[in-house]
Amino acid sequence: MKIEQEILEDRQVKLNVEIDDEPWQKAKHQAARRLAKRVKIPGFRPGKAPYPVIVRNIGEGPIVEEALEILIDDVYPKVLDEAEIEPYGPGRLEEVEELDPPKLEFVIPLQPEVEVGDYKAIEIEYEAPVVEDAEVDEALENMRQQQAVNEPVERAAEDGDIVYMRVSGKRLDVKDEEEAMLYDQQFSSARLGQEDSATDRQFFEGFSEEIVGLAPEEQKSFNHTYPDDYEDEELQGVEVEFTVDVTNVQAYSLPKLDDEFAKSSSEFDTIEEMREDIKTRLQEQAELTYADEYENQVVDKLIAESTLSYPPQMVENEKKDILANLDFRLSQQGLNKDIYMQFRGVSEEEFEEEIDETAEQNVKRTMVLYEVANAEEIKPDSDKFNETTESALGSVTANMTPQQIKDMQKGGQMANLITNIAADLTLRQTIEYLVAIAKGEPLPEPKPATDGDAESEVEADTEDKAEAEAGEETPEAEANIEEKEPTEPTEEDSPAEEIEPESKANESEEA
Repeated sequence: MKIEQEILEDRQVKLNVEIDDEPWQKAKHQAARRLAKRVKIPGFRPGKAPYPVIVRNIGEGPIVEEALEILIDDVYPKVLDEAEIEPYGPGRLEEVEELDPPKLEFVIPLQPEVEVGDYKAIEIEYEAPVVEDAEVDEALENMRQQQAVNEPVERAAEDGDIVYMRVSGKRLDVKDEEEAMLYDQQFSSARLGQEDSATDRQFFEGFSEEIVGLAPEEQKSFNHTYPDDYEDEELQGVEVEFTVDVTNVQAYSLPKLDDEFAKSSSEFDTIEEMREDIKTRLQEQAELTYADEYENQVVDKLIAESTLSYPPQMVENEKKDILANLDFRLSQQGLNKDIYMQFRGVSEEEFEEEIDETAEQNVKRTMVLYEVANAEEIKPDSDKFNETTESALGSVTANMTPQQIKDMQKGGQMANLITNIAADLTLRQTIEYLVAIAKGEPLPEPKPATDGDAESEVEADTEDKAEAEAGEETPEAEANIEEKEPTEPTEEDSPAEEIEPESKANESEEA
């Protein structure tokens, strides 16, 4: 077997593999034997016909196709070993250049590489936010608006009033009455004096200004010519006659910002106490928001100063995880991706670009953070790990039967959950470590880290509870889960789905 390697720019390797004739002929005979068991060849029991007879009855093409699958199953692991390649994940068969003997071209993703920057030299000024009085005033005004009262009035509409109306509109450039009618007694409402009111968006900018001064039961007609660059091409340059029938006018009454307002809207007796509480909560929120932004600045700076190389499959895998999590969260709310995009006002293309950017940034963050964690031997604090794990397992298993809990453990889902929690806590502690460096603060003191026994105890305890609830005796745990350091997601050194067909029964006999 001859192998030629070519390292690609996107952290993948292309292998041109020339297979010896002997294993190829063996694969073809094995393929013929396998196919012969599926068809009836006159004069022979299933699978017992000689190779030339099988070829005449089945044809060369199906045998070659089956033989390629058999050959790849056999040689791909050997190719990885001989080429000394540690793949990130499954590779793919790119091309079959020749068949006698076979020359195959594989493209295989390699493990990512990272040369992390000097994270101990990162310095970023921490500018703690300060909530201004104007922000408190705005919050109070929003609360005041929420408690506004609308009261019907029998007078001409003024700024601030809400006007309910029926609107008709017809084109003046169309003679046929039915074809000219754009709106026929269509219900609408608007708060006068409000920027971008509902009627302004529905009909044209400035529509609500025409309503000022109208009282209930009054009617007004006026014309409007749409501009030549209007967004609706059918109305560009068109003059429309509007007729408005006012059905109701309501005054918009706002409560006073006094002690009575504080008593009715909060737990406080005075407006000053209420203001102080609002300012405190706004300050806390502002600090949390800024802390998140600051963390992102620190990690982004480290990414910018690091050298990263990773295969595209890492980004694709991260993208799949993001979309799966989004779909799950939306489904919990009775929504889907289409509704989500419509609500946000983004197109399919814009949405895909966002996901791509987020996935790539997540990959970069994970790579640099794990590199720092490994260099500094950062591991999850044992108390925090136990607390988080017990809470998560409690939530997951709350509505499960004892048998379902045991099945979850035997299937590996519980071990995966525990490992993911350890990984998440490691990333969190690594970020805290980097933030302390960037702010020039004393580094966090190392705390006892989790070990394999701690992880095993949590999982074993859950199984013990399940067995106890099922009325079984609770045996002592006989084995511990090995300590799992959080690592970047990897695949075993095995052929890709694209190049490794489903496992077939071993057939050593030759035709």
